Amino acid sequence: MRALRFASFGGPDVLHVEEVETPSPHAGEVLVEVHAGGLNFADTERRRGLYLADSPLPDTSGFEGAGVVFAVGQGVEPSWLRRRVAFTAPRAHAEYCTVPVGKLIALPEAIDFITGAAFPVQALTAWHLVHTLGRVVEGETVLVHSAAGGVGQLLVQLAQEAGARVIGTVSRDAKHERTRADHVLTRGPDFVERLHALAPGGVELMLEGLGAEIAPEALRCLKPLGRWVTFGTASGPPPHLDLQALFEKSITVSAFWLRTELPAAVTARAAEEVVARIADGRLQLEVTTGPLEDAARAHRRLEGGLTTGKWVLRIR
Repeated sequence: MRALRFASFGGPDVLHVEEVETPSPHAGEVLVEVHAGGLNFADTERRRGLYLADSPLPDTSGFEGAGVVFAVGQGVEPSWLRRRVAFTAPRAHAEYCTVPVGKLIALPEAIDFITGAAFPVQALTAWHLVHTLGRVVEGETVLVHSAAGGVGQLLVQLAQEAGARVIGTVSRDAKHERTRADHVLTRGPDFVERLHALAPGGVELMLEGLGAEIAPEALRCLKPLGRWVTFGTASGPPPHLDLQALFEKSITVSAFWLRTELPAAVTARAAEEVVARIADGRLQLEVTTGPLEDAARAHRRLEGGLTTGKWVLRIR
């Protein structure tokens, strides 16, 4: 099978499409015939050796995809065979991928494979940030950083659906039109002052995956009893948090990682709610596609902050 591989850590040029052996599913797994694979910051960090660095090389890229169940391993219900699915699993950027059955999401006919590969990581992350950790309620003001990105666009929509007023930030003025936030600010030296002009005293909830860039001014963005939920370090690891600094406003700080083993009911509800909203159009995804062979260029654009929405690699 064809697979997107890298034999060493480094820049996008370490990525190559190669022929490798097709894997076989173990007990509790299925083998998915992959039609499309989603691209995430985790893929660029894995390639650079900043994420799962202890995993052996060479390796196949990718953590999410969509396709058709081609074979089932021992203990898996045969009814999964030939079903259309989305999934999260390592080594997804290949023509076949083994996936634990618990990581499968059944795809209705209303969702094509490109869209199916675009939502598992980002839309499920967004759902949990808004509902599981953020607990957005009607009337709150929510600050969404990188509001034109893949997760950011979905955070804006879900928070607005929950009745929140959303202020989004972007890295450059050209991205203003790529977000549905109620107000959009370009980050810069006077960002907090411009935020307070829109939300005097700050916001109730801040959702960010930036890390180092936003951490020094994060507490200034929040009202007393504000919540800060982080889900990534796109601009680098943040400095260590001084817990003493949280006392003045009684701030709550939390983090979310999709790889965390959540209670089964929480995981199932998130998938059900997200799939239903994508299928009926309530949740809109902006998707750019390119062939598997174009992965290096896609990595460069993602790392350079030149993308909006989601990038999906066409594999079949």
